[in-house]
Amino acid sequence: MIKIFGIVFDKILVILFWLAGVLLAFTTVGTCVDTLCRYLLNRPIPWMLELTEYIMLYIPFLAAAIVLKEKGHIKIDLITERLSPKNKARVFFIESLVGGLTMWIYTVFGANVTFDFYKRNVLSLEYLKLPAYLVLMVIPIGSFFLMVQFFRDSVNDFKQIRQQN
Repeated sequence: MIKIFGIVFDKILVILFWLAGVLLAFTTVGTCVDTLCRYLLNRPIPWMLELTEYIMLYIPFLAAAIVLKEKGHIKIDLITERLSPKNKARVFFIESLVGGLTMWIYTVFGANVTFDFYKRNVLSLEYLKLPAYLVLMVIPIGSFFLMVQFFRDSVNDFKQIRQQN
């Protein structure tokens, strides 16, 4: 059961990563088209800037968990490289636990704020007048996946500690 969960979870991470890539491509092309329209036709796309701002919120939250899983993030290892393998595994275990707990807080508070905005039917203040919960919902969703990945890493780190004994 746990193995199936891991496989499904990893597939969801890949889907979220590709969604972030599509959003990045869209905003890149959209910004270029908006710039051309602004300077060549004197008719900018009025909603493009606002949509780009929302996409810039979505991209990191959609892609962060797979970046963590693949160890693709920046890591300063000046101190940890000097530690023994056992102590290094301990530091990584604590790091993963703290990251998981932090993302749990983001998930809970982000979900509460998003649900509150949904209940109150708050709209975004800009041109598009989107329901604000559609903008904010990526925070608890992305934080949840990042939390799960941190806890998965902590399990692996704990196994490393046990193997060192």
